[in-house]
Amino acid sequence: MITPESTTPAHDSSPATFDPSLINVILATDCGSTTTKAILIEKVDGEYRQTFRGEAPTTVEEPAADVTMGVVNSVTEVGELAGRRLIDDDGQVIRPATDGQGCDIYISTSSAGGGLQMMVAGVVREMTAASAKRAALGAGAIVMDTIATNDKRLPHEQIQRIRELRPDMILISGGTDGGTTQHVVQIAEMVAPAKPQPRFGSEYRMPVIYAGNVDAREVITDTFDDSVELSLVENLRPTMEQEHLAPARDAIHDLFLEHVMAHAPGYDKLISWT
Repeated sequence: MITPESTTPAHDSSPATFDPSLINVILATDCGSTTTKAILIEKVDGEYRQTFRGEAPTTVEEPAADVTMGVVNSVTEVGELAGRRLIDDDGQVIRPATDGQGCDIYISTSSAGGGLQMMVAGVVREMTAASAKRAALGAGAIVMDTIATNDKRLPHEQIQRIRELRPDMILISGGTDGGTTQHVVQIAEMVAPAKPQPRFGSEYRMPVIYAGNVDAREVITDTFDDSVELSLVENLRPTMEQEHLAPARDAIHDLFLEHVMAHAPGYDKLISWT
């Protein structure tokens, strides 16, 4: 699995059958904005140690536009230093490990292209907008801007800002469950006509997560057209005193994998390796 800023084991076995005692060789890569790094971790005398390290330019941008090319190049360098064949003739990571080749686990992290970049919006900057920002940051995102009814910008300035941002996804919150829906609907009605464009082009629909007053869901759904992928999750602030970030945070993570990473150059291939 690849996440905005985290690592997850990439192994053919499910957690139920995963036996740590059989893990002797671990390969890890990190795809940064400019450099892709690879390390080899091996079990030596019963302890895991980093044994070799390599790197290569990241290839997420043109002309290569395929992040796996930089991954293969960095892993190939590690393999040459270790005297261990890690990439097969088809350009795939060899698993599991046998004498002189392959690894037992391949894991990867990525912040290429600046990581997950989000815009968040809420009714009150210090309340629901702040909760939305915390949910986004907790999911590993970079918050590009926070839109709120009281952020001192005029509506046309907010709309222009939304058009300029080109985020990977948008999180909207506002209102307590059972309370007024007017203000959070106004936020949605500002975002929808701005037609924000995703950073990696228009080949996929912009993910928009609504985590506000549940009574406004029907109106929110009607506000957005098919140009966005709208997800409805539990309210970030169901009451004034309660903050409930987990559902929105989980939705951000899932949408990042399903929409953002799947459409970033080469990441669909890299995800398939894990």
